Amino acid sequence: MSSTIEHSLVRRIVLIGAAAAAYVVNFWPSPLLRDAVLNAFGNPPYKGVWLLIPHLFLYTTLQALVCLLLWTILVRAGWLPKLQLSLRWRTFAWGLGAGLVSIVVMVVFFFATGQGGAFHAPQVDPWNAGANIFSNFYEEYVYRGFILAALAAALGFWPAAILSSIMFGATHTQYPLVLQGMIAALAVIWAWAGQRGGGLVAPYTAHMALDWILDPVI
Repeated sequence: MSSTIEHSLVRRIVLIGAAAAAYVVNFWPSPLLRDAVLNAFGNPPYKGVWLLIPHLFLYTTLQALVCLLLWTILVRAGWLPKLQLSLRWRTFAWGLGAGLVSIVVMVVFFFATGQGGAFHAPQVDPWNAGANIFSNFYEEYVYRGFILAALAAALGFWPAAILSSIMFGATHTQYPLVLQGMIAALAVIWAWAGQRGGGLVAPYTAHMALDWILDPVI
């Protein structure tokens, strides 16, 4: 019995440690890679193709690759389930529903905090919209994918959903703390949508809906 308890404890520690390691990659060495590449190209203006390239290769890409490696190892060890994407209509429906709820919450938040003036006539940037396709998937793979799965296997779903969402919100250091908190709250909804919808496509759909609809008007 004691050996079983010890094995379970070791497993939990390893899973939590793997989630923490994947999270830390966002702060080091990912920024070093990003800055090195941008410096090598003369720090081009953040627009056009140089808006797309960082989202595709530099921001969360290394973190996603680390998660892929860790997830593969832990699946083979039998400690984590395989990634579930799920292209069923039910999955998309949960994702779209979570996305629409997220949009309403964010609009209410901006007006309730006296920031309604942040909204403007739609200005669609195809480079930004295209960039979101990649960076949003990487982020979902990392936070509603590997980190959530690892923490859920160690702590249970809801503690994992809350903790991984706080981690996700805290990565958005370009925003005020209160907005980081709002992002974390939305991430909990996305994690729940992923669980109910049965795959990563649900939170990805929610994330894309939020960015594609709100980015052009804020």
